[in-house]
Amino acid sequence: MTAKKRTPATRSRRSPAGTDADLSSSLLDATLDATADGLLIVDLAGNIVRFNERFARMWELSPAVLASGDDDAALAEAVGKVSDPGAFLARVRHLYLHPDEESFEVIALKDGRSFERHSLPQRMGGDVVGRVWSFRDVTDRLMVEQQLRRSEERYRRLFEESREAIYMTTRDGAFVAANQAARRLFGFTTEEMPTVNTQSLYVDPADRDEFVRRIEHAGAVEDHPVRLRSLDGSEMDCLLTSSVIRDVNGMVVGYQGRVEDVTARAEAERALRASERKFRALIENATDIITVLDQSGQITYEGPSLHRVLGYSPEALLGRNVFEFVHPDDRPAALKEFERLLSVPGHVTRIEVRFLHGEGHWRVLEVTGTNLMAEPAIRGIVVNSRDVTDRKEAESQLRHSAFHDTLTGLPNRALLMDRVSQFLRRARRANAPPFAVLFLDLDRFKVVNDSLGHMTGDQLLVAAARRLEASSRPGDTVARLGGDEFTMLLDTATIEEARTVAARVQRDFDAPFRIGNQDVYVTVSIGIASSGLDYHSAEEMLRDADLAMYRAKDEGRARFEVFDTSMHAAAILRHELERDLRRAVERNELELVYQPIVSLVEGSLHGFEALIRWNHPARGQLTPHDFTPLAEDTGLIVAIGEWVLAEACRQAREWTAEFGGDAHPVHVNVSARQILRPDYTQRVRDILRESGVRPELIVMELTEGTMMANAEHTTVALHELKALDLGLSIDDFGTGYSSLSYLHRFPTDSVKIDRSFISQMGPRARDASIVRTIVDLAHDLRMKVVAEGIETDAQASALRGMRCEYGQGFLFSRAVPAAEATKLLRARAVW
Repeated sequence: MTAKKRTPATRSRRSPAGTDADLSSSLLDATLDATADGLLIVDLAGNIVRFNERFARMWELSPAVLASGDDDAALAEAVGKVSDPGAFLARVRHLYLHPDEESFEVIALKDGRSFERHSLPQRMGGDVVGRVWSFRDVTDRLMVEQQLRRSEERYRRLFEESREAIYMTTRDGAFVAANQAARRLFGFTTEEMPTVNTQSLYVDPADRDEFVRRIEHAGAVEDHPVRLRSLDGSEMDCLLTSSVIRDVNGMVVGYQGRVEDVTARAEAERALRASERKFRALIENATDIITVLDQSGQITYEGPSLHRVLGYSPEALLGRNVFEFVHPDDRPAALKEFERLLSVPGHVTRIEVRFLHGEGHWRVLEVTGTNLMAEPAIRGIVVNSRDVTDRKEAESQLRHSAFHDTLTGLPNRALLMDRVSQFLRRARRANAPPFAVLFLDLDRFKVVNDSLGHMTGDQLLVAAARRLEASSRPGDTVARLGGDEFTMLLDTATIEEARTVAARVQRDFDAPFRIGNQDVYVTVSIGIASSGLDYHSAEEMLRDADLAMYRAKDEGRARFEVFDTSMHAAAILRHELERDLRRAVERNELELVYQPIVSLVEGSLHGFEALIRWNHPARGQLTPHDFTPLAEDTGLIVAIGEWVLAEACRQAREWTAEFGGDAHPVHVNVSARQILRPDYTQRVRDILRESGVRPELIVMELTEGTMMANAEHTTVALHELKALDLGLSIDDFGTGYSSLSYLHRFPTDSVKIDRSFISQMGPRARDASIVRTIVDLAHDLRMKVVAEGIETDAQASALRGMRCEYGQGFLFSRAVPAAEATKLLRARAVW
């Protein structure tokens, strides 16, 4: 190896103490140290240029090695910590021999931790000047994913592989779940299950009415005889053993249980009555345990199934009292039922008890006892016992998962809608108390989810659920509808009481959520709908609470609003605006205006940003603020975005024809919905080809939030766009929650500092410190900087001193029509 000139590694390049650059560098260090990833930057000579504290803690490298700046020494120490040192070292050496390559892998360490490792070249202009390494600790995430897979697989097998036909339905008979045995029994597939209703399976519809009457009255039925048919029309005798499913308020919301086809059993029972020998043969080979007890509970006979099911030999229990093996908590009820059974000859009783297995654990038995004391050949209590332990576990899990959110454990939409419907039915009675629904949405949750990761997002949702439960009153229901949307159903609540609960929830959300080793702040927007508006359905009430919640978001988030009829009118107006927007392109109502981008160094025109306007026939000219949120929500932004790109390319081609090499680039905004489409790159390629514009004259601008919405997909898409020779820029930089490990992977050429930072720049140096930090960070990432919203000479001068290359704002020009932009080009405008 050749000798290397070592430069001691530092975490910043500091200017003389007390200067603005020194403050900026400190802020940059703080920014790097605040990221959850470990970062290391190495130049081509093998010197460590920069690292953050997270990198040093993750790899536990000695301070002396890091301070020396010797990357080989740091690598030698790190190799000893990984599980496969040879492969790890070979990959690192390969990357240093091929400085243009990017790489990603998961590294296993000897101490059990796992790191995600990204490595990519650091470029200055078109040259590679070094390499950036980023590391993320994913140990906990991998362990949780593995545990979840094991747990879900276990319960799925218990339910799906049970030989008994197990089902769960709504109160109306729609299947919520049915295992393989149930689907096979009635002849439908998993895909067909949503179309099957139990009402169609009864040969005689009156039998279902009788079943519903009995189960609603008693809460459960056992061995309820019915005549059912499968989907192919074949009929069968069945026994239903079912129970009702209740919500926390005791209201029935569905049924669950098992179906037993006893057609063959009926024939067997006739054969048993005809032949004692056949009866004995069936008893000896039954899958259930057959036991005979005397009047004291002593065992006088045990069938051979005892050993297979409970692990005892029949001889081992003969002469023992059966109640010795019943769980102490179940023993009083079992003794009471046994006494009732003894009092009535021929009486049959059924009960579930926990019975001690021969290996020392408890199994749940479904026990059927028949008093045959009067039968000379028996003179005892005949007990038929079936092990239902696995079925009970599967039923419990199925019952909970069908009506509860798997992440938070809260009631889900199905259970909430049923409860709201019950409350509405109650509200129609005279003097019924009012109630209210709160629709809650976590503000900017997507930003947290995208910036800190989905695991952190899930942990935040669980923590928010617990906090909402703590904020609720006894008898209220907290439910999760999906995503970051929750509801609170307030029983017996006036509007004022609902306001009080909403205010308490928002106060409770003022405190940060402790997720892992960091504090996460999130607020909540709440919409309130009251039963006083005489709703006819749960869907209507939830819709109005949702509208009120959106009003709260429109008014600035972190607040609550009570629904009134004006909100419904606003929703209708929104619908009309959506209808008009769908026709805007075909009616040529859209137009582009162009705001100049100026070189702050030379004061000359550098380019334009294309901004859309909608010339609405009734409402006049509308800005993007008036309609792009609606376009995003409805998906119309895709068609509108393609029109914008095509029109900008046409205009750029027209300027090229007139001005040749003096034409300037045109910046075009791209939405998240566009960049996430799998065919987006191909559509851009087609538009460029059809317009004939030089690709380098088009700059695609994406906000931080858009780029982080799906960072992995966006990275691929940006590289595809870059391959078309397009320029790429990060818009509104500084307002999002970007991960530095992703920022330096994006092949972007420039960043735009959001106007909110520029407007806060004052005469004091510290007022501009954030802007200076962003400029330094962008330059470290080898990107140019454009400052938006410049309105004063002082702002332009300060930005010039920070080495910010370009700017745009009212100081230079407002956005102007294409004809006026052309005049600026002809005049070679200078500011």
